[in-house]
Amino acid sequence: MSAQQSKHRKPSAAARAEAAAWVARLHGPNRTSDVEAGLRRWLADDPDHLAAFELLTETWERSTRLRRRPMEHVAQWELVGFRLSFSRAVLATLAVAVLAITGTVYWLHSDVTTTGIGELRTLALEDGTRVHMNADTRLIVRYGKALRQVQLVSGEALFEVTHNPERPFIVTVNGHRIRDIGTEFDVLSERNRLAVTLLQGKVTVSSVTGGAVSSPRPSLPVGTLSVRRQAIMLSPGERLTFTADQMPQIDRPSLDLVTAWERGQVVLDDTPLAEAVAEMNRYSSRRIVISSTMHSIRVSGVFEAGDSASFAAAVAREYDLNESTRSGGDIVLSSAEQSGR
Repeated sequence: MSAQQSKHRKPSAAARAEAAAWVARLHGPNRTSDVEAGLRRWLADDPDHLAAFELLTETWERSTRLRRRPMEHVAQWELVGFRLSFSRAVLATLAVAVLAITGTVYWLHSDVTTTGIGELRTLALEDGTRVHMNADTRLIVRYGKALRQVQLVSGEALFEVTHNPERPFIVTVNGHRIRDIGTEFDVLSERNRLAVTLLQGKVTVSSVTGGAVSSPRPSLPVGTLSVRRQAIMLSPGERLTFTADQMPQIDRPSLDLVTAWERGQVVLDDTPLAEAVAEMNRYSSRRIVISSTMHSIRVSGVFEAGDSASFAAAVAREYDLNESTRSGGDIVLSSAEQSGR
């Protein structure tokens, strides 16, 4: 797309937010060659990005042309006897920064971010790496000069990593370390389960304590200590799953199903009802409640994330369950026996 064409393109709100973050970085004190390289990759990724970047650059340039005359202030606030004054230029700059914060989060060294129920978010990091966060997720990012680290405290995130062998990118989660080797991968951390799915590129998975992880590959002589303590390298399309009561397992799931959450879908394939309900509850404040006697029910289908009512109605019809609503709005699924029929 030419520069002239991009001016007539209306960029999306998400692209404008990311562009605002890039503009703020370029004009900030921490501009580096990594930031500039990340911007070039981001601009080449989508024509929408170029249009958004030109729009936000023009906004920035207009803000810098606003000159503050002596003793002139366009906004003042008084707080406990102190007066804070801002010029037009500062306000315009702050407006760009606000746009950046609402759409993406940018860390220089260390920070924490979370997503709430039903909230998805994309983080654009300083090196061009993007982190797509699923709902109900918590991350801690620590970017240093020699190492880029992200701790997935809980939830799920998809990482599109800008590879830099001189500055490794590592994700730590539940006692395991995932090291990028130029890649895109999804990490899901639940209470009793951890799954690492490689979409493209390569990653290695090892233990945080001593670099050990038991190998799930049947072709390896897992009885030897040296092999049992080696890091596992995944190939594209493979998923490595850890559970509390089983040896690690490697399989090849449908990648469309793994990343369905990015499209606003919850895809279930013979999933226990308790797990299916927990997944649906990640996307809606209107929670679904079931009893322990219903955990043997298994559910399959594609559902819209956040549409708890349709999900509950479909399950009730399929398994002849009663559906009721509590005063607070929660949906209760119960068997006929529990309802006294």
